[in-house]
Amino acid sequence: MNIIQIIAAYKPAYIYGGPTLSVARLCEKLYPSLKAEGHKLEVLATTANGSSELNVESGVQATVDGVPVTYFRRITKDHSHFSPSLLAYLRSGLRTNKGYNLVHIHAWWNFTSLFSCLVAKLNNTPVLLSPRGMLTSYTLGNRNSIYKRWLHLLLGKRLLQHCHFHATSEKEKRDILSIVNPKSIDVIFNLVNFPSLDPKNNIHSNSDIFRLLYLSRVEQKKGIEYLFRALATLNFDWTLSIAGSGADKYIAHLKKMAAQLKI
Repeated sequence: MNIIQIIAAYKPAYIYGGPTLSVARLCEKLYPSLKAEGHKLEVLATTANGSSELNVESGVQATVDGVPVTYFRRITKDHSHFSPSLLAYLRSGLRTNKGYNLVHIHAWWNFTSLFSCLVAKLNNTPVLLSPRGMLTSYTLGNRNSIYKRWLHLLLGKRLLQHCHFHATSEKEKRDILSIVNPKSIDVIFNLVNFPSLDPKNNIHSNSDIFRLLYLSRVEQKKGIEYLFRALATLNFDWTLSIAGSGADKYIAHLKKMAAQLKI
């Protein structure tokens, strides 16, 4: 089996956070196992790196932490990531003897994902889509909601019906099923490596205070309220530092909640 992984932003584009890391970790685990059994895997990505581009050679396959990756220049910036050269490479690969059996697309609502799905559909190639939290009622209504709804109506809805789905949680599965009726859907959690440490007994300082750091966007989707309620039940000293930006109204709500919980 030959699998092609497609994501608009691959490592080292860490500016995009979670999906960049989780997809890279998936590929790094899959590649050696597939190779040992005679299968192939390669990654196609754009040079996206926020407002700039990755310092990589476009259109030339490189090895990134053991995984073959080809980056392609994009002609639009965040968050559309339109890359004609990536799509042309994919189309050529599906039409020639490269023998791709599966196109695995990560994330949605960008032109790399949408048009890669279209190219695969036109070439009768199965698509596995991992939305990475991008197919929920929240994301449909949050940021560029009019653009997303029109895109979904004109193109996305029909493309999604061509896909098999990978969800990373039961909640994400329910969210996906509320929007589309896929060919199939399975839940496989993200790969996470936990150090064998007891955080209560391994505080790397001379302080007895347990220190927590939240580093992400400050949005309701992130579940910060659950964190606040959990912290309110602790019976030892702790501090929480929140590093991220968000809507003023929501930040005011969190401050009010913290005061009510006396944390």
